[in-house]
Amino acid sequence: MIPVLCVVLCAVVLSAIRVVASPQEPGSAFRLLTSEEGAAVANAVREYERQARGKLDCSHLVHQIYLVAGLDYPYASSFDLYAGSENFRRVKNPQAGDLIVWPGHVGIVLDPAQHTFYSSVQSGLQAELYDGPYWRARGRLRFYRYATESPGSPALVVAQAASRVREIPLLHIAAPATEEGSHDITSASKQPRKAASDATVRVVGTTTAAAAATAVEIPPSILVATGQKQPTHEEIAEAISELSNTAGNVLRGDDPLKPRLPVVFIDHFEVERTEIKRGHGWAYLRIDSRVSIDGERATLKPRREQTRWELRRTKSGWVALTPMERVYVPRDVAVRIFAEQLAQLTQADGTSNREDRTVRNQAQLATLLDDLLNHR
Repeated sequence: MIPVLCVVLCAVVLSAIRVVASPQEPGSAFRLLTSEEGAAVANAVREYERQARGKLDCSHLVHQIYLVAGLDYPYASSFDLYAGSENFRRVKNPQAGDLIVWPGHVGIVLDPAQHTFYSSVQSGLQAELYDGPYWRARGRLRFYRYATESPGSPALVVAQAASRVREIPLLHIAAPATEEGSHDITSASKQPRKAASDATVRVVGTTTAAAAATAVEIPPSILVATGQKQPTHEEIAEAISELSNTAGNVLRGDDPLKPRLPVVFIDHFEVERTEIKRGHGWAYLRIDSRVSIDGERATLKPRREQTRWELRRTKSGWVALTPMERVYVPRDVAVRIFAEQLAQLTQADGTSNREDRTVRNQAQLATLLDDLLNHR
């Protein structure tokens, strides 16, 4: 049984987080970012590059850049952002700083006049042309703009001040690896670019994060590599990473501690080898975890699991199929979801049996969060 003080402190802190990052209350005034504020988001790309340690997948990259710019929102995968988020509004004409989203990939618009955006692609973090052949072939894109309270938050004031002090020049378009020394936009736009996360799932549009989770759930597959060439280990790892981010939707049910399938919270994974013959194959993964849920029981045990993901060649290229026997969710994604749910429970009104159940659920979520954050 966890100490009462721990539960109280955790609830207070998480409630505060929710107040800062929660979507607009019904009837409250909100507005979209101005062009100057959007430019501050785009300029935060350079600041992020100074701080970056390693390469993130596309949805985590965008989330971190918005945090650098002073704007927070509950983390969402590219699938969920495409379906719709309460913290963003879909717009027809983009401006700098807007999100540009495909099912399975997201980036930040840098210059709509030049059709450039910044994201995590297979060759690294760089700018791309979103009207290039590869991105046009990715399907219908959507633009989303951050919605904030009117007239303006302190975070935005800070971001605008930073933008005026340090304007960031437009990043060059990285040339294909086969054309060393070339940074010409025309030549780059003619080359297909491999996104760090691509999917082959139809996402139904909606206006709320909760509805987005219901509509998207877990995509059945994700595009790993275009064409007929066999995918590399890095391409497979990047695709599985983004697909696993979306798998966190299984925790958004009425009872997150009773998911319909066993859930393994990933600390780290690595593609060790592949076996491919003609149009079919397997990717063999090593997954490190410390916490898992099976039925109503959470298990705390460091574990190194050997598993495999099915690969298939389609007309669009190679895809990885979502495992059917269990769900793999990154630990940081699970922490965000459980923290949000705990904050909601602390604000819920209830009496009698319902209140007792709420307190019990709070204790269970607080314990699981403690396990995910602190267990060694």
